[in-house]
Amino acid sequence: MRAPLPILCMASALAVLPLAALAQAPGQTGAPPGAAIPTPNGADQLVGLFGATCLHFAGNTAGLRAFLQQQQAPVMPPQARDAFLAGRSGQVYDVSVPNVNLALVSLDDGGCEAVVEKANPAEIIPTLQQSAAEAHVGIQSLGSQADKSGHGIQHAAFLLTSNGRQMHVLVSTAPQPPQAVLTFVPK
Repeated sequence: MRAPLPILCMASALAVLPLAALAQAPGQTGAPPGAAIPTPNGADQLVGLFGATCLHFAGNTAGLRAFLQQQQAPVMPPQARDAFLAGRSGQVYDVSVPNVNLALVSLDDGGCEAVVEKANPAEIIPTLQQSAAEAHVGIQSLGSQADKSGHGIQHAAFLLTSNGRQMHVLVSTAPQPPQAVLTFVPK
């Protein structure tokens, strides 16, 4: 399922923006009209989507969902939704762009997850760190560990600090799809 044009444009444009774009209204790129936007990879798309949605609307579930509805992001069908929610309550949106399958999970408790089907797991954390540095957002590692499942899944926790506000982020990567999930963890 492909997202309608507004979300395609938004995700493509946002994927190349640093986390500083969070201060702008969602969907504004700051790029001059007609400027060429490079085709980013899965890591770029994931980090851009996460910053523009999960971090921009941190803890504001109603605002996030209203924004996604305004952008005409389609809700996932029940079977896919239930797989992403894994027993939690919330909504799941298909925010895929050409050549990159993406999902956004908006949890009822204020949590939020950006999920990418395929991305180089080794690029996710450096892309997040680079985006944070470009946005002058503090990022501190809180530790990492391998998942106990034995499937090669890795988890790393970070504390982001922007304008005096602290946000907890969990980065999960895997060798098989979905290859990366960025999770905003509400306090």
